Amino acid sequence: MQRFTSKFLATLGLAMGCCFFAQAQTNAPAETVWTLQQCIQHGLQNNLQVRQVGLQVEQDALDVKQARYNQLPTLNGSASYGYSFGFFNDPLTYEQRNEQNRSSNFSLQGSVPLFNGLQVQNTIKRNRIDLQATELDQKKAQNDLMLNIVTAYMQILLNQEILKTNQERLKLTQTQADRTQKLFKAGSVPESNVLELNAQIASDELNIITAQNNIELAELQLIQLLNLENASPASFAIEVPALADPDQSVIAFEAQEVYQTAESLMPQIKRSQLRIESSLKNMDIARGAYYPSLSLGGSVSTRYSSGTPFFIVGPPQTVTQTIGFVNNDPSLPVTYTTINRPRTATSYSYLDQLSDNLGQYVGINLNIPILNNLRTRNNVQLSRINLRNAELNAAIAKNQLKQDIAQAYTDALGAQKRFAAAKKQMAAFEQAFRNAEVRLNNGLINSVDFNVARNNYVKAQSDIIQAKYDYIFRLKFLEFYQGKNITL
Repeated sequence: MQRFTSKFLATLGLAMGCCFFAQAQTNAPAETVWTLQQCIQHGLQNNLQVRQVGLQVEQDALDVKQARYNQLPTLNGSASYGYSFGFFNDPLTYEQRNEQNRSSNFSLQGSVPLFNGLQVQNTIKRNRIDLQATELDQKKAQNDLMLNIVTAYMQILLNQEILKTNQERLKLTQTQADRTQKLFKAGSVPESNVLELNAQIASDELNIITAQNNIELAELQLIQLLNLENASPASFAIEVPALADPDQSVIAFEAQEVYQTAESLMPQIKRSQLRIESSLKNMDIARGAYYPSLSLGGSVSTRYSSGTPFFIVGPPQTVTQTIGFVNNDPSLPVTYTTINRPRTATSYSYLDQLSDNLGQYVGINLNIPILNNLRTRNNVQLSRINLRNAELNAAIAKNQLKQDIAQAYTDALGAQKRFAAAKKQMAAFEQAFRNAEVRLNNGLINSVDFNVARNNYVKAQSDIIQAKYDYIFRLKFLEFYQGKNITL
């Protein structure tokens, strides 16, 4: 029996592993690179929340149509068919009968509203205003989605920058650890310096894993906003634009200028004003219940009964009867003459009954409200409360917009100042770190002092990255409230 050496088995296993790895790489999903504009466009078309608000717009559009259709006449028909046994009251002759009977009834009713306190007209106007407000709700949802997409997009870019920085730190630490290991073997530095740098390598590796996880979490958030069903962080990537560092020039606009522009552009402000107008129309509708209502109505009906006979009237017949004598004289009889028309019962056809029993009705209905448990009065008071609530919501929306803009403007100024300070700080800490690195290699300082200089340098790098992206995002936020397109 042939025996395989361990070297041969190891080579075979390595070859099979490479083959499986190559096949896995071939079957892996292709990575799709998304730009910010592609993300925004796809999100506006597929985001579930935006689509849900779109359904509300369709519903309010139907409410407007229905309010207009309420001005049209109403027309309804009815039909019935019955079969009775034993005693019954004939629906045509109202006679009591004891027999089997079939009956049918048909009717058609119509009504035309003439006046109802202008409630229908005010409902049409209110529903149109509500439709416009719902369309602005949809626009607000789209704006919120765009800002959320930009936030997630910027968060991915920020985490990618942090990942690159952590990877560079790891390389520096590994280089320093290799150099310190050589110095330790030469007896120039104690072993504790080597151990502390190895611990720092493990810490840097942990920071890299954390940054990678943060990237995946931000990508998952963006994928959910875009409603990408089959996408995953492994098959999803964004375009990395070249973002310039914040300059130190003064921002070319003031927060109040941004608010004045946003107040005329943002849908939440226009929507709150429309809600006030809708509340006013609701008050008019409630007051309309104080007035009488007038309508024109009419109906057509007919019926059939199988137990109703049809009589044929014959020619007149004269019948003379003697009822007495004058003075009891037989020659002077007193007679009573009647004229009879003999009737012969025959079958009454279905169509003939429907034609003969046809009835019509036309009338005007007037309804005068006198006392309805004070329902109308309370409805008017409720509409006034809703009006005050709409006015308060409008004031809240303006205050919220002003607060958001002021906060973004203040954060942008703060980020701009923090970037300038962090830039100077990083230059100083970088120089201190380089000096500490040289002194450590020469055995002039211990690893604790070196780590202090290194951590200061690392923190300065993180601060400058955070300030940069915070400034860019706040500035784009303010540009958005000025009606400008968000681009990177």
